[in-house]
Amino acid sequence: MANNIMAIYGEVPELVEKKSNEIVESYLNEKKDDFNYVKYNLYDTSFNQIMEEALTMPFISEKKAIVVKNAFIFTGEKVSKDIQPNNEQVNEFLEKYDGENFIIFEVYQNKLDERKKITKTLKKTSKLTKVEQMSEQEIKKWIKNKLHENFKDIKQDALDLFIELTGINFNIVSQELEKIILFLG
Repeated sequence: MANNIMAIYGEVPELVEKKSNEIVESYLNEKKDDFNYVKYNLYDTSFNQIMEEALTMPFISEKKAIVVKNAFIFTGEKVSKDIQPNNEQVNEFLEKYDGENFIIFEVYQNKLDERKKITKTLKKTSKLTKVEQMSEQEIKKWIKNKLHENFKDIKQDALDLFIELTGINFNIVSQELEKIILFLG
């Protein structure tokens, strides 16, 4: 099992990206820059270009992290033929990759398509991490931290009312919190 390929998946893109960033920062042990960090969107980039980047040695850095957003190839998502990569080629790459660069696939779905051969290969050759929706306590803590970062504070009864009005969906809470922070100035 390769320790240099990972897939992070979950319903909330912001939480998947947050987890991905935490892993990349701990892997690199230094600040991200153009020499040690590359981010691709699979909707816009061919998988050949990602494979080429993965096989290229790091330049002016000891380590390199490659993040692939919207890794739809591991889900049942239907995309147009012109952006669909060759699954056999991707499958072979996953099986044989032993490069030094760290690759993270970000999948914005609640689950991977277990029926696909490519997903089975991914499960066999890499580490999978599922990012769950935050609990009410976690989201309250996140709200307090976010307000604290912006030099704001919230009382417990106001926080409870905020959660009652928005629910605990991270996307909605995040949007409404941004509005409050902008309103408060």
